[in-house]
Amino acid sequence: MPRTKMHNHKIIHFEIPSKDPNRAMNFYSNILGWSFQAWEGPMDYWFTKAGPKNAPGIEGAITKKESEDDIVINTIGVSDIDNVIIKIKKHGGTIINPKHAVPGVGYLAYFKDLDNNLFGLMQEDPNAK
Repeated sequence: MPRTKMHNHKIIHFEIPSKDPNRAMNFYSNILGWSFQAWEGPMDYWFTKAGPKNAPGIEGAITKKESEDDIVINTIGVSDIDNVIIKIKKHGGTIINPKHAVPGVGYLAYFKDLDNNLFGLMQEDPNAK
């Protein structure tokens, strides 16, 4: 998971699932010049470096695709994940994966909007366990 400074309610990260992460990294490296670094966490996860730090845009990652239902996910940075989850439910959205800790990174949850689009929510907290 990214260790970037959270911007209130902006898309801050994307994940691209792949059945063959090495093939995917090779593809994006050859086509777009992206480079990758393995995460030292508990899952198969490779961060992208998708251009210079001062260039506009966000960074992301390649993940191991576990099922055909795994899709590209954009994650939104929030300062109060609990409050945002309440608002999602109040306005008709659906929490797909409840808030859970990503150790040393923060708290993550997934939701679907009114059109069934899937998004992540991330509240940064280096003390998350």
